[in-house]
Amino acid sequence: MKKNVVLVSHGELCKGMAHSLKMIIGENESLLSLSMMPGEHDSVVSDQIEKMATDNPNVQYVVVSDLYGGSVGNGCIPLLELPNVKLVSGMNMGLVIELLFAPAPMSDDQINEKINLCKEGIVQISKIETNDQVDDEDFF
Repeated sequence: MKKNVVLVSHGELCKGMAHSLKMIIGENESLLSLSMMPGEHDSVVSDQIEKMATDNPNVQYVVVSDLYGGSVGNGCIPLLELPNVKLVSGMNMGLVIELLFAPAPMSDDQINEKINLCKEGIVQISKIETNDQVDDEDFF
């Protein structure tokens, strides 16, 4: 089974995320983005995903929304009735990379493992005191 990761957001956040990801991972035909623009209804996004998912039942669609509880992600909740759609909120670059490179199809448990792994990368960076004896290799 093939897998596509579909980024969805308010405005063009998802398009910017996809653009930035291409800088890091290169072109990837499995990465899609769909925006809900001001004044549009969330069905603009969810209808497109529904059509893709129903037209391609052998492709898993992992939908990643920008904000938990936001209208774009909430509008995609009914798509969970389709057997080949998963929905994740809290889009960030690390999560999208993990989802893109995971084997398909992904189970709920596998998606949750990726989410938990990426939570470890959300940290506050504090001022680092310099030490003449620490070189760049020790830092990373």
